[in-house]
Amino acid sequence: MNGEPTAPAPREQLADEREFLLRSLDDLDAELVAGNIDPDTYRVLHDDYTARASAVIRSMSGGNGPARPPARGPRTMRALTYGGILVFAILAAFLLAHAVGQRSPNGQITGDAQASGPSTTVSPAAAVAAAKAAAAAAPKSYDARINYARTLLAAGIYPAALEEYVAAAKLDDTQAEPLAYTGWLTALFARTETNAASKRELLATAATTLDRAVAVDPTYADTYAFQGLLLSQFENQQCAGAAAFQQFLVTAPVDHPMRSQVLDALAQATQAGHCPSPTSSPTTQP
Repeated sequence: MNGEPTAPAPREQLADEREFLLRSLDDLDAELVAGNIDPDTYRVLHDDYTARASAVIRSMSGGNGPARPPARGPRTMRALTYGGILVFAILAAFLLAHAVGQRSPNGQITGDAQASGPSTTVSPAAAVAAAKAAAAAAPKSYDARINYARTLLAAGIYPAALEEYVAAAKLDDTQAEPLAYTGWLTALFARTETNAASKRELLATAATTLDRAVAVDPTYADTYAFQGLLLSQFENQQCAGAAAFQQFLVTAPVDHPMRSQVLDALAQATQAGHCPSPTSSPTTQP
């Protein structure tokens, strides 16, 4: 067999193996959140699953683009969890935790029970387990998958959250939320990517996905906040970032949980880029 190329595994077999490994990473993250596994064991198992998943995804490199960021996610999960997140990422995660379940009042996003029900008394592990069971019972339900994605995100299980947002976007391409948060998470993963070419690729994917979110629903305010952060914090395009922040402020309701932080980010970007001041104050817009 020396020198003879091995026949590639059928794509369906590779896809099954990829899904198995990603589910395993999902379960492993949930076990860490629940406290059922210690960090050292988590790292050992996580590295093994990630290496195997990366090998499978490299074999499937001819597939669609959206499948690639989830493969990178588990690697960056370790960096985000153990490496000390940058101030920007901490702020963005804090904002996200307060924004989950609090959407613009146009009725396009579901999950009101998450915001107003008894979820505050449920542990993160229990919430993840319940949302996962609901998504498994109805894998073609947009509502179930988007709720699972939100729950994973609130629990800090970013790679699995990204995977679920991608799945939700495929189930309903008229919704901006899964695209906006897919773009934001991809940008966060890019922040910890050490390979320059991979970082550029992830940032380009994040920007394109956020543009798609705007095209799907230009009234979905969160997208503009993420675009502003991507432009100002990652790409040093301060005035373009300031313009995105301004668009957020004129689009978002006055009680949006990100509003005050976006105002601060706008001021910082405007000062750093010596950008023209906005022609009108966005703080009074609904």
